[in-house]
Amino acid sequence: MTLVEFLSVNCETSSFTITPLLHRFQQEEIVHRSFKLIGKSATLVAAVSLLMAMTTVIPAQAANKAGAACTKANAKTKIDGDSYVCTKNPTVKKAKLTWVWVGCIDSNKLYLDSNTRLKAITESAAKALTLLDTEIAALKNEAPADEAAAKVFDQKAADAKVKQAAALVEAKSSLDDATRVGPTTTAGRQYTANAATWTKAARSYELAVKNFERSAASLRDKINEVAKKEKQKLSVQQTLENSKIEVQSTLQNRKNACRPGL
Repeated sequence: MTLVEFLSVNCETSSFTITPLLHRFQQEEIVHRSFKLIGKSATLVAAVSLLMAMTTVIPAQAANKAGAACTKANAKTKIDGDSYVCTKNPTVKKAKLTWVWVGCIDSNKLYLDSNTRLKAITESAAKALTLLDTEIAALKNEAPADEAAAKVFDQKAADAKVKQAAALVEAKSSLDDATRVGPTTTAGRQYTANAATWTKAARSYELAVKNFERSAASLRDKINEVAKKEKQKLSVQQTLENSKIEVQSTLQNRKNACRPGL
């Protein structure tokens, strides 16, 4: 009779509970029998493995979970194939260290960068718009006088064209006279000299026409600068608006990527 059988038979009427003790001896009996079955060549590893099989298995430490608390800042891990960092969620007030998805970290950086750009663009845009408004106002105030001056140059150019044409006519007439009397005669040489003088005058009038037309065009270009600066103003405003849209977009992306527990 084994010790276990003995305890089972002789202690049934005992005044104390023998269940724990009986259970312990049953385990030892199983180990004893197992060693007999394994044989003398059984290794310590086999015995330990058998003993572990009879004991209650202690569950391993629970795996990391997205959004769960962590202790070491900037530690990294993989959760369901995605990369996570032990840090504070940028969208949570009074946040503590938790496992945060790297996509949240990246989207937060994009948001912060876009916000920084918006601040810089807002400042530069304010200065640019102020300058453009000042220049546009000045150009508009000067436009009537500029247009009047341009018209004066238009008239001068027109007058110079008339004089140029007349000089060319005189030059041709003098050459014709020189040919008629003979270019080598005294009168012929005088007509030839007169033709050269009128030709030179015609060229001077031609240059004057170009200068007058250039001056009129410059004044009208100045007047047209108003429209160009208005377009520049719209471009600055659009750039500022695009930057605001970018901030809102990156903010929404951050909100989606940094949802607690994601």
